[in-house]
Amino acid sequence: MGALLQAVAIMAGGKLLFAIQDVIIKEMSGTYPIHEIMTIRGLVAVLLLLILIHFSIRLPSLRLHHPGYHVLRGLLMFVAFMACYTGLAEISLTMATALFFTAPFFITLLSIPLLGERVGLRRFLGIIIGFIGVLVVLRPDTEQFSLVALLPIMAAFFYAFCQVLVRYARMTAPASIMSLYASLAFALLAPITGWVLSGADPLQAATPSEKTMLLPWAMPGAFDMMLLTFTGLTSALGFMFMSHAYKNAQASRLAPFEYVMIIWVTVLSYLVWTEIPDLATMTGIAIIVLSGIYVLRREEKSGEKPIAYTGLTRR
Repeated sequence: MGALLQAVAIMAGGKLLFAIQDVIIKEMSGTYPIHEIMTIRGLVAVLLLLILIHFSIRLPSLRLHHPGYHVLRGLLMFVAFMACYTGLAEISLTMATALFFTAPFFITLLSIPLLGERVGLRRFLGIIIGFIGVLVVLRPDTEQFSLVALLPIMAAFFYAFCQVLVRYARMTAPASIMSLYASLAFALLAPITGWVLSGADPLQAATPSEKTMLLPWAMPGAFDMMLLTFTGLTSALGFMFMSHAYKNAQASRLAPFEYVMIIWVTVLSYLVWTEIPDLATMTGIAIIVLSGIYVLRREEKSGEKPIAYTGLTRR
């Protein structure tokens, strides 16, 4: 039990770092294009992860056994987090985080056709209830509903595809290597995205999410550059915390505690923007979280390899 509590504490620290990163990205998205933010984040994370790898498992281990799958995984990760961060420009961080936590439901569903796994009735019911929670959060029958709120769900789907791909291809690279190549994909694909969108007029943007995609690149001031650099630092440090936590506790027992990030983003959203989710949103979030934990626990009892064996929200 002591080892589990220690791992949970380490995980909570890692989730706090990720939450701080997301707060900065949301705050900066109205000033700098999201692809510029992701480029800086990716470059800093790559540098720090290279240092980590050098002092832990040595740089020669960077050689890949499945380069094609790693390229595909990097592309999927980029699409996932580009969608998630674009949505952050317009919806609350708490809502976006809760909707992203639909990833376990998609992982379970994708494992059926791609991995040939069997999913029992109880897990199906848990997933259905979880998506009912999504409807409660989104409230599609009200004027408050925005299509932008679907972006974190899209991000969760692509992220889930990445997780299933790792198992499908039997990718055995260390977690640090996987994180490095994902960050490298961000650093390469984000500026290409910026170049493709460079001819668009940001004044034509109808929503904050469209604006953050169409803004031209700008040289950040000293303070803004420090904050943007900090997103890469928190990404790399958060990865190290999460990796250490999963090395010190059974994944199936630790994974449910990943939902502590909901608490962090709710607290930080209040401190930074004085945002407090309304009762309906909190009810929907509670349904998503409890359903996700139930699906995780049922998977452990079924004898299948835990869907979160590499972490639900590891960046």
